Amino acid sequence: MTITFMPLTPVFAAECCGVDISQPLSSQDAATIDAGMDEYAVLVFRRDVPLSTEQHIAFTKNFGDLEPPYTQIRSRDGGRLDSPHLSDVSNLGPSDRILDHGDRKRLFSLGNQLWHSDSSYKVIPARYSALCAHVIPPEGGNTEFADMRAAYDSLDAKTKTLIDELICEHSRIFSKGALGFPFRCSSGSCALTRKPGANRCSCRRMPVAFWDGKRRRLCCSCAS
Repeated sequence: MTITFMPLTPVFAAECCGVDISQPLSSQDAATIDAGMDEYAVLVFRRDVPLSTEQHIAFTKNFGDLEPPYTQIRSRDGGRLDSPHLSDVSNLGPSDRILDHGDRKRLFSLGNQLWHSDSSYKVIPARYSALCAHVIPPEGGNTEFADMRAAYDSLDAKTKTLIDELICEHSRIFSKGALGFPFRCSSGSCALTRKPGANRCSCRRMPVAFWDGKRRRLCCSCAS
């Protein structure tokens, strides 16, 4: 099969067809998907059966090293997933129980509803995020994306000059704190320790040839 991309909007995002991502990828197929990400920024792989944990991890390793596991806020009943390499962005606890309204994991996950770029607060930010939906609701619950390249291109020259050299601190504490999230349990123990964020240029130049060195804004909830 030949990999093809079907654009989903006039600006960005495409459906990737002609490849079974549950199976090992050839270096050529991985390079084609990589190039598709450079061009479309968001790729959708439709499947009748969700990837297993092992397949999910194997697929992502085609595009670089995985992010090291980090301390995650868990439900009082414990974790739900079977690998520290996966992050649970659902509102479910063990046994797929819907979390209580006041559950700390649910409250902490509210930060995902803010516009953000994954792991921008880390010294080495994420290159890609690979989301796997096991159950899709018939309506609502959409995951929304924005193309910062198109956003930057739409700015007037004066604004581009104003923001091009700005440096922002990206902090996980800042983004969660903006929601009023308490970082201490009732016992007084820290839920999250205060760690230094990462200083980044507000606008980063894309290194790939396809975009001819275009810039994109790195504007998200972690930035202060």
